[in-house]
Amino acid sequence: MMKVERELSVQHHNVERIRLGNLSFGIYFPEESITNEQIEGWKLQTKSGNLLTAQGIHEKIGIARRFWAGKNETTIDMGEHAARATESLSGVNVVIVSSSYPLDVNISKEIAARLKIEPERHLDIHAACSGFVRGLTYMKEQEEEFQGKKVLFVATEKYSHTLADLREGGMEIDPSMAQTIFSDGAVACVFEFGKDIRVIENSNVKLPKELDNCLCMPIDTTLMVMPYINVPIPKSSSDYLEQDGPRVFKAILRYVPDLNKKVVENAGLQPSDIKLVIPHQASGRMIEGLEERMSDFDIFKDTQDGNFSSASIPKALMRAIREGEIQRGDRILLSAFGAGLYASSAIIELG
Repeated sequence: MMKVERELSVQHHNVERIRLGNLSFGIYFPEESITNEQIEGWKLQTKSGNLLTAQGIHEKIGIARRFWAGKNETTIDMGEHAARATESLSGVNVVIVSSSYPLDVNISKEIAARLKIEPERHLDIHAACSGFVRGLTYMKEQEEEFQGKKVLFVATEKYSHTLADLREGGMEIDPSMAQTIFSDGAVACVFEFGKDIRVIENSNVKLPKELDNCLCMPIDTTLMVMPYINVPIPKSSSDYLEQDGPRVFKAILRYVPDLNKKVVENAGLQPSDIKLVIPHQASGRMIEGLEERMSDFDIFKDTQDGNFSSASIPKALMRAIREGEIQRGDRILLSAFGAGLYASSAIIELG
């Protein structure tokens, strides 16, 4: 099994790093984590009148803890920590950052400046949970521009401040109890596009319009700063994330498995040619549903630490490498889906 280097910096930043050939990953977790046991201690009643328990949370969504960034800790801060952890920043040509919420600055430019990188190109992607895969599909669509370039791709997300607090009547605003689901954190990877990561086939699909309002977010699009790519996401009526959990669950399981199978077919491949499917780690229940509907594939699950939005897929990819589940030369299907509702899929090969 591959050795994972871990370190705790003098600021108590939790950082991990891992390499596979020249592909380098760094991950950053905020210091504060909220366990299921802590939430049970809040003595909350569900809509059905039952007490919210640690066991019940884990059984339903497969999450044991979630990370919350500090009040003044930004996605730029977290992205910088993750990027530095890669220790592979020399010669970076392109900086791409996926982050759900804009900050009135170009995040990729700010992170590059902090790292003292002067890239040829920098780009923000605001596509919620689909952001990391949307970035890979964009590079595939613009292959001539990105081929052979050394890319720093950072997925950095802070959701905790947008989640209705269950201790203050949050269930009335968001019955899905998103506060038990989402995590803050950042993952960075450095690779030569077309060599360390090669995109074989990809797809971006907008799900039917009637599903648009299943997941609404308090996004202020006026804070987006060029250059960026964004996926239109309905704005919530409150200052919090609002989702119809059952409708999202049913919609994803209705459409995404067939979309993924179509991407494999379009690539001229069979399910047996795909070493692993790494879907967006929305919840344990969602992964189990995908497993049932994609039984010809091996689905990877990494939900214990919560839903990291666009950082969940690179986090799971990093863990799969660490655990020896994938090696160089393997083909992996990345399946992202989220607010919009959008689905982005990419078959990648690791060099």
